[in-house]
Amino acid sequence: MSRINVLLLAALPLLLLAGCRDDDDCIDCPPADLPPEPTLANIWPHADGTQWVYDFAFKQYVGPDITDPPPPLPSLADLHAALQLSIPTDLIEADAGLYRLEFDGQVTTHSGVTAQRLVGTIETVRGGARAVDSERALLLAVARARPDCRDVVLARLGLTRDALKSLDDAREPYFLGSYAFAFEDSGYFGYGDISTHHSWVYLADDVAVGTEFSLQLVPEILDDAWLYGRVWSVGDRVVEGVAWDNVVECMYAVDLGVQAVMNEDGESVGSVRVYFYGTTLFVPEVGPIACDERHVLAPEDVLQDPVASYQEYRCRLVPPAAARAAAR
Repeated sequence: MSRINVLLLAALPLLLLAGCRDDDDCIDCPPADLPPEPTLANIWPHADGTQWVYDFAFKQYVGPDITDPPPPLPSLADLHAALQLSIPTDLIEADAGLYRLEFDGQVTTHSGVTAQRLVGTIETVRGGARAVDSERALLLAVARARPDCRDVVLARLGLTRDALKSLDDAREPYFLGSYAFAFEDSGYFGYGDISTHHSWVYLADDVAVGTEFSLQLVPEILDDAWLYGRVWSVGDRVVEGVAWDNVVECMYAVDLGVQAVMNEDGESVGSVRVYFYGTTLFVPEVGPIACDERHVLAPEDVLQDPVASYQEYRCRLVPPAAARAAAR
């Protein structure tokens, strides 16, 4: 091959790139706007004023049998597989509406931590409009699930037992929660009112498939309540008819331990393992676009509500134009 031919071949990529700048229809050019690769830095935009609006759906079903002893917490793989299937029991009730998240300034928790304020509001057909406080709701869930620490949790929150009655009306997702939010070098976290340690983990360490994390929940009160998470998949997806690139799917499970179910004489009639599980989908430079979540709950009152229940939550990002219309 002549020296001239070698030089021409070496220059060919440069010529093609130059042609691409002058001709948008060049079929041999590399893509001009590749979708961003997911990183911890870009997977959840959190500048003040950033907001999302979701279509929200809630359903409640008859739950698992009250048994003694209760089964152990299923593996993340089993829980992920269960999310792909319908809940195989009778539907008790349903609700639907809109769920909004927005970063709005800062907030200082009762424990003294200052972080970003992630504001959640929800408006449903049956529940009306109200603010969402996921930290409070999760602690109330702990108080309801664990009578052995109920009074301690309520005292920390400055609440009475009447507050537990509001839990059934809360109907809000925990994996797309609100309150005190922080992006740190190692991930995205929540802070709460009980201590200065992390109260929640959204993503940690990396967004590569297989990355795992865990967090002991309210260790000042319980020694057997845990959050587990794993980056389940990364890839292109179609969600509600919209194609997204490089979607990060994170799987979560929360184990709140075993709740004994008592009859009117104070005798145990069995137990239920109380746990939550679900997935959140994140898109680089967009943030969370979808969340599916299920809760397995023991009956609050075996006399009035003698069956356990499954609660199912579903959030899907509303297109920007529709979200602006809904906000008006």
